[in-house]
Formats: sequence, C-alpha cells, structure tokens
Amino acid sequence: MEDLGSVSKRTVVLEEQFLIRISLLFAAGFIFAEGLQNWIRGKIVTHPEVVALLLLTYAAAFVLLILATLDTNAILRLRNVALVSLILATVVSWYVITQVEHPAAYQTDALAFAHYSAILLAKGVNPYTQDLQSALSMFSVNPQFITLTPNGGLVSTLNYPALQVLLLLPIVWSGLHDARIVVYIFEVASILVVYLWAPREIRPIALIPLFAGSDLAVNFSAGAVADFLWVLPLVLMVVYLDRPRIAGIMFGLASAVKQTPWILAPFLLVWFLQSNQTLQFKERLKRTGAFATFALTSFLIPNLWFMLVDLGAWYSGVVTPAFGNLVVLSQGLSLITLAAGVPLPPAFYLTATLSVTGVLLVCYFIYFEKLALTVWAFPAIVLWFSYRGLQNYFIFWTPLLVMSAIMLYKKAQP
Repeated sequence: MEDLGSVSKRTVVLEEQFLIRISLLFAAGFIFAEGLQNWIRGKIVTHPEVVALLLLTYAAAFVLLILATLDTNAILRLRNVALVSLILATVVSWYVITQVEHPAAYQTDALAFAHYSAILLAKGVNPYTQDLQSALSMFSVNPQFITLTPNGGLVSTLNYPALQVLLLLPIVWSGLHDARIVVYIFEVASILVVYLWAPREIRPIALIPLFAGSDLAVNFSAGAVADFLWVLPLVLMVVYLDRPRIAGIMFGLASAVKQTPWILAPFLLVWFLQSNQTLQFKERLKRTGAFATFALTSFLIPNLWFMLVDLGAWYSGVVTPAFGNLVVLSQGLSLITLAAGVPLPPAFYLTATLSVTGVLLVCYFIYFEKLALTVWAFPAIVLWFSYRGLQNYFIFWTPLLVMSAIMLYKKAQP
C-alpha cells in the first residue's frame, strides 16, 4: 500500500503531465490559427517560401497534437516543447508580416518617428527639435495609423522619452532598415523572463495568457507597436522587487522608453512602503526612497542630454500624449464621443482618468494586503478612461499579470 507521501508525489506528477499536454494542445491551436492568417496575408502565389513555411507550420501543429495525446510518462521531457513551438510560430508570422505583407512599411507612425529620430541622432541632430513628417513616406506608414489633431493637423514630432530612440541606434549603425526586429527581440526576451521565472511545474500553463491572442504575440510587434521595449524592463523589475535599487533602475528604464509605465509610479511607492510589514517603518521608508532615487536616476540618464540641449522641445514632446490636443481615438470610455457623438472634451476624460487613478491609489493603500498583486491591472483600467485608450494600452500588461499569478502560486506553496 502506498504511503501518503508517494500518493502526493504521484498526484503532482500527474498534474504536471496534464499541464504539459494542455500546453501542447494550446500551441497546436495557436499554430493552426497563425497558419490560416499567414495563408491569407502571405501572397502564396508569388512567394514560394511562404508555401514551404505553411507546410512546415501545419506539420508542426499535427506533431504537437500527437505528442499531447501520447500515453507515456515521457511527456515530462516535453515540458519546453510548447515554448519552442510558439516562438518558432511567431518567427514565421513575423517574417510573413514584415517581409511579405508589409515589407519596409511600418503600420504605426510611432515606430517610424522613433526610427527616423535615431537616424537624425546618428547624424548629431536633436530629433526633439525636428519635424519628422518625412518618416511617414520613408517607412510607408499606413494613413489609418497616423496621429492627428482635432483640426486635421499632423502630429509629426517625437512624443516619447529618449531611450526608445537610443535603443534603435544599433539598427541605424548596422545599416539595417527594419527596426521591428529590435521589438521582436525584446518580445522574446520578455516571454523567456516570465517563463523561466515561473516554477518548473507551472511553466507550460504560464505561456497560455501570453499567446492567447495574436495581437500580443504577433500582430502588434510585427505591425510596429513597440511596447515590448518597456515591457522587458518591467518584467525584470518584478523579478527584482525584493531589491529596491535594481527594481528602481528597471522601472526608470521602462519609463524612459514610453510614458505608459509612469502610471505605475505612485502605486509602486505604496508597494515598497506597505510590503514587508515585518520591517520597521523607517526601514520601509528607506527602501521606498532607494527605489524612487534609482528610478529617477535611470530615467534621467538617457534623457539628460536632450533635456540640456533643449528642455522645452524635450518637455513638449513627452507631454504630447497627455496634453497635446490629439484626436479622440479609443476602445475605451471615449467611444461614446468617437462613435456615439457625445461631445465631451478631452478635459472630461483627463479628469476621469485622474479621478480613477486617485480612487485606485487610495484603495490600494488602504487594502494593500488584498490588492497588492492587482497593481499591474491598474494602468490598463486608468487608460480605459482616457480619451485615447487603445488596445495596446491594455494587453501589454498581460506579462506582468502572469507574474502576479505566479507570485500568488509561490506564496501559496507550503
């Protein structure tokens, strides 16, 4: 008769085998879905390499179906097969989108402006003082994704902190012409950090939220949405949350790429102040100060030269997304203005955004013990109330939320 320890161990092994099988089936489903999309966008009549990739894609999906249902204990050796399969599937889709469907063409003006700014910077020109409109034709930006003002004017200045531009300098120096490869490298690195940080037994299931939608896994990065450039330092920040100085550096770098992480700042101060209640308040205050100091320093370092050269131009650029009088464009609350014609001004949505932020911050401070790991959802909630609340403002918090789920799993372990 088996003892309780053996039964418990056997149960754990069976559960892990089940999770691996589910991850293999999920990977097969994802690959089938991407195979269909690549068949649609791959111009297969004139691109025989896409035909070859499609045949390999479907073959891989069928192999995954078989592996997932093999009646063998060796399934544990396939723990990482889903990860490898999913990444290879994104490589295929990335190739089809960037080299066949939209070759040398960015689907957003943001990456076009950042890439063009890197070109200017390599020549010694401060991009914050320049009109970047030439980038729209240089990178064949889809007119549908050009940012406008309410009177129909183009927004053609650099509207992001400087690190996004600095990260693209290697592309310029190497003579390459497509910065989307940098975004994709950051995407894969982000996925690997989340995956490897998870305990081994739950790694396969941790992949599912990251690949549940092709927008996060493929479409946005290949379509020139550069948010993974700030996601990677943020997931690294989570890894080092128990080390305030390193966490501060990572948060500062994320904030130096794009303004989206800025929303986290007050919540993270509460995190360091309220967590580790076994420490004395003075020590927690010291940790909070260390986080804030290192975050501010690492934010300033990549931006400092631009601030010293022309502070007004730099400031005008980085505050444009919030105060730049941009056209309403949203999948959030401002749909009532965009689609239903309710004439609410941007000031209304700014007030709503600030109010929601304040309410969440107060609740987070008061109910910290319960809400601690919900913090990565707060920026998405806040931005939903903004007059520009786009899909990428919401879904790029998914890797961080997966890490919250992992932290809860670790906390529950005996």
